[in-house]
Amino acid sequence: MNLYTTILLEFLLVASSILILFKFRVKLGLAPLYILLGSLQYLQANLGSAFSFNFFADYVIYPGSIILFSAVLFAVLLIYIKEGVASARALIIGIVISNIIMTLMFEITYLQEIIKNASINSYSLFRVDLKYFIGGTTILILDFLLLFILYQYLVSRIKKLHYFAILFITLFSILIFDAIAFNVALFSGTPLFKSSLVSHLVGKSLGALVFSILLYFYVTYFDNETKSTASFIANQNRDIFSIFKYRKRYINLKAEKAEVEKKLVSQIESALKNISDGFVSLDTNWCYTYVNIKAGEILGRSPESLIGKHIWTEFPEGVGLPFYNLYYKAVETQQTQYLQEYYPPFRMWLENRIYPSPEGLTIYFTDITEKKEAESNNQMLLSLIETSDDFVGLASLEGVPIYLNSNGRSLVGLAEKDALPASITEFFPENYHDIIINEHIPSIYKERKWNGEVEFKNFKTGKLIPIEMSGFLIRDKISNEPMVLGIVATNITERKKIEGQIIESEKNLDTIINNIGDPLFVKDEESRLILVNDAFCAIFNLTRSDIIGKTLAENVHPDEQESFLKIDKQVLTTGVENVNEETLTLNGTDKRIISTKKTRFIDDYGHKFLIGVIRDITDRKNAEIELKQSEEKFSKAFESNVIGKAILNKEKTIIEVNDALANIVGFKRENMLGKTAVEIGLFNFDDPKNLENEALLWSEFSEKGYASNIELKYLLNNGKELFILISLQALQLYNEDHVMITVVDITEKKNAEAELEKYRNNLEELVKIRTEEVNFKNAELQRMNKLFVGRELKMKELKNIIKELQSRK
Repeated sequence: MNLYTTILLEFLLVASSILILFKFRVKLGLAPLYILLGSLQYLQANLGSAFSFNFFADYVIYPGSIILFSAVLFAVLLIYIKEGVASARALIIGIVISNIIMTLMFEITYLQEIIKNASINSYSLFRVDLKYFIGGTTILILDFLLLFILYQYLVSRIKKLHYFAILFITLFSILIFDAIAFNVALFSGTPLFKSSLVSHLVGKSLGALVFSILLYFYVTYFDNETKSTASFIANQNRDIFSIFKYRKRYINLKAEKAEVEKKLVSQIESALKNISDGFVSLDTNWCYTYVNIKAGEILGRSPESLIGKHIWTEFPEGVGLPFYNLYYKAVETQQTQYLQEYYPPFRMWLENRIYPSPEGLTIYFTDITEKKEAESNNQMLLSLIETSDDFVGLASLEGVPIYLNSNGRSLVGLAEKDALPASITEFFPENYHDIIINEHIPSIYKERKWNGEVEFKNFKTGKLIPIEMSGFLIRDKISNEPMVLGIVATNITERKKIEGQIIESEKNLDTIINNIGDPLFVKDEESRLILVNDAFCAIFNLTRSDIIGKTLAENVHPDEQESFLKIDKQVLTTGVENVNEETLTLNGTDKRIISTKKTRFIDDYGHKFLIGVIRDITDRKNAEIELKQSEEKFSKAFESNVIGKAILNKEKTIIEVNDALANIVGFKRENMLGKTAVEIGLFNFDDPKNLENEALLWSEFSEKGYASNIELKYLLNNGKELFILISLQALQLYNEDHVMITVVDITEKKNAEAELEKYRNNLEELVKIRTEEVNFKNAELQRMNKLFVGRELKMKELKNIIKELQSRK
């Protein structure tokens, strides 16, 4: 066995060990591979130089060191490519830590040898060159980091580079860097520097080539997860410095994943509750485990009341019906079932989709009663469409024609048996296809319709037919989801001919200026009108025959004629645009206030023209005057010295108050601004009657927009009572609703009324006493009168008795 055979065996042993352990990483995990790489790195650092051979006499190659070190880089890059940043970073840390631990263990063993032998053995197997170890470990860490950064840069930024070239450049660059850095750090300035550097460069170049070829063939052809080089490279979409950023990104992604999963579960639950289909699930005992809101509506039960209940106990009327049989068939066959059937107990058509599983059944059902009823009317509708004089067609949402009525086929030259084109765009000229796809169809989806004039192509003759078309979406009545595109078109060939004749007969300029809402005019250098629009005629109440060729100064009041033409001459002479407000009186009519903008135009022949635009601002000016007068009146009325007034905004906060109200309620005016009426005591005084009146006040205001003369009692700061008469009036300020409060002090009136009431009550009491006294005297007189009358009667009777006795004698 010669030298080269042993080198080849060493390479095959190391490379195959790495690839076998990596291949079976799913079953074994990455730990065995990590242990192997840590051992290889230690062997390379401490024993790699044990064997060497010379070439070209002066240069020495250490094949063991080259194979072991290149194998470690090869394995680290393989793990980074296939397992990602986390595994690669863990491997780096593991290699460094294991290297440190094993070095310390060898150093301790070496110290034990010294203690035992009482002498230093310079050829001990366990002796470690710490300078060599520290320098090599530092450079190794740099090698790993640069390896990932360079590979990621090449694979993600240089797209046209072959994948083998990426691998070779990466390994070659790092191995060459390691050779240079190692020799500079350890042998710079020594006689060994040149020979050691050349030896490392040659050996590691060969190592880069061999391991690049091995890595390329493995990831391209022998890894089951990689189907092709192209797809593999496309998956290397990492950040160039991901080796430094991975931990933070991993934590963020983990938190984001948890949040997304939480939201997803919530969204699924919300979706099931709110989907338009009924959704229920049954366990193997035919008991409800879930019922959504729509299912509860269809079944006529609350979802909570059905959970845990047996389906055929709750709905025995369904036993034996097609739904019942299909549910059992789904359970027995474990195959999805579908059924549209009328369900007599509910008097509705139901569409059922039944999904079986070992845990039970999941059932989606939809009320399709309206759909079925609509289908019964389809034939009638189809008859109406077929007899329509217009083009009526339907297309799928992707624009594929699915129906065209008879007149539509006739319009575009298609017989009854002819197949419809593959796309609705084929009905139109080729130069119009992009407009249909990019403008009209998106407009139908966005605005739900599109109307306009276009052209159809006749498939037989190739002629273009002008049409007026409406495109719209036909939606499902229940879900409101779009179903198909509808197109209705009318042949407007005759109409277009007539329109063309009309357009040719009209002047383009008249069409333009008459579409302008403001009065427009053109004058020549003599201020004579040569062109006006309809709005100009209307504002002056004149016809074109009354205007054309005149300056209109003839119709203006003599006092205004000079200023009327002065501005025209100024603009025509200087070319400076003029905007001016003018007062005109024409044909004895009321004065009109107008804003006129005049501009000079010079044609190619040097002729000057005056172009003007007029706006009638009479109403605006009058409104400004009225507003100013109204504001003055309001200001005078508001600043009354007797009647208190305040303005409240919609939050009932005082934004303005006059001195009269401040004096009435005993506050300073500046202390009342920004406060509510309650805060200064106008309302909510602790008096039931006051509260009742306040409620009446706002109730009447809410109903009528005003409230008048409600009495309230107010307590001044000094403790005295104040009676006020309060009114509310709606007020518009700055386009917002406000309330004006008007307050009148009626304290003196109320006090006078109270005093008068007091006098009236005293007078009534005095009259009562005097009446009682008179009644007593009258009673006494009546008693005395009766006494006297009785005595007179008795005297009279006595006299009669005496007379009778005398007569008897």
